[in-house]
Amino acid sequence: MASSLKHSVSFPFSTARYWDIVSTEQYWHDLLEATNSSHGSLESFHRDGDTVVIELKQGVPEDRLPSAVTAVRPGDLEIPRTVRFTRSGDTITGTMTATVTGAPAKVDGEISVSGDPATVGYTGSATVSIPFLGGKIEKAIIGELEALLDNEREKTVTWDVEHP
Repeated sequence: MASSLKHSVSFPFSTARYWDIVSTEQYWHDLLEATNSSHGSLESFHRDGDTVVIELKQGVPEDRLPSAVTAVRPGDLEIPRTVRFTRSGDTITGTMTATVTGAPAKVDGEISVSGDPATVGYTGSATVSIPFLGGKIEKAIIGELEALLDNEREKTVTWDVEHP
């Protein structure tokens, strides 16, 4: 069974500006430095016309993890994450996937961006295949993911101001 994600964030700039930002490789380096400097790295960035694919590696230190997670998988978590954006006119659609290295956990989602100012909507699910504890861990993952998306929103707004 999976736990659902439904989250949105708004920006003080247009969807066109959002595209300009997310399709810039330096943005992703700077975002990781601002949000996950000790555990994050940009593994690859590829832009081909109106599509951009970003592969990141992020992490969560053990001392920030809920006890339900560390009971099953002690140590820091390494989280490979792939984000794909495609621009079509005044909208952007995308997908995101993330796994946890060494654990039966996965996040899948869709991204939609539209408007001026831009609103980014995230829908998806977290699945953890561990009997009895999976649902509790899924809810923790969704909570952490929502906090990450909010933090990335704040850092993106700051990045926009610093890189007009």
